[in-house]
Amino acid sequence: MPTKLGFGRDIQGFNTFARAPSTNKFSATLAAGVHSTITVPSSAQNWIAYFSYETPTANVWVAINGTAAVPAGGTFAASTSERNPAEYLLKAGDVIDAISADATVDVGVALYETQ
Repeated sequence: MPTKLGFGRDIQGFNTFARAPSTNKFSATLAAGVHSTITVPSSAQNWIAYFSYETPTANVWVAINGTAAVPAGGTFAASTSERNPAEYLLKAGDVIDAISADATVDVGVALYETQ
């Protein structure tokens, strides 16, 4: 059963942004230039994906419903990828595609069901 997103509350009842552990967790050690994908489960319509990276300096590029790409030029160009995103609001069936520009990097994704 998916974990529904809910936050902890402090003694005054204010949101503390402390989320419960997810039951939908994925991890991979990405090698340079090798894609890894996750399809968002269909057991709920809406999800939030939280990403974690081995180090804050990791170079992991993520695309949703497309192919992630590592930048290849010295000038700005349109892109479908984002470096080290923190979280995304996703729909059932969306595909998360990740690729690393580093030799290897550990990446985690925790999915939470939302309304």
